[in-house]
Amino acid sequence: MEAEKIIDSLNAKFPDTISDSQIESEKRISAYAEAGSIVEICRYLKDELQFDHLSSETAVDLILKDEIEVVYHLSSFGQPLVLKLKARLPRNNPEIESITSVYWDANWYEREAYELFGVQYRNHPNLRNLVLPDELLGDWPLRKDYEDFPQKTAKNLV
Repeated sequence: MEAEKIIDSLNAKFPDTISDSQIESEKRISAYAEAGSIVEICRYLKDELQFDHLSSETAVDLILKDEIEVVYHLSSFGQPLVLKLKARLPRNNPEIESITSVYWDANWYEREAYELFGVQYRNHPNLRNLVLPDELLGDWPLRKDYEDFPQKTAKNLV
């Protein structure tokens, strides 16, 4: 399926929850999704449009907009396309539904975004630290306003 047909299909199926969809190149498309519809949109992409692989999932701190964006890169084994799907979340309460029910490998990506950006994934099967020690949970080290470890925590880690 070509990029334009995928964009048209997404916009037709989710007219109120997909925005800013565009073709970035012959093999790359992008769109924004309403956070509350992310599981339904991902399920449609996987089941109907053959985006059967979650290549990556991460977060971006847009401190000047007071938002956190969750970014999903979805690809297809049957077509040479990558879809970048983004969802905007309020920075003071970045919460979104887990897509582990659609893409099993979201488990690790979501745990990473949780511990590094503070994104809360509802209905995640095991939302806990991935690599950081418990003492650092809540500091969100990849947020732009992150300050270095407090001295007492740094001393405890040595």
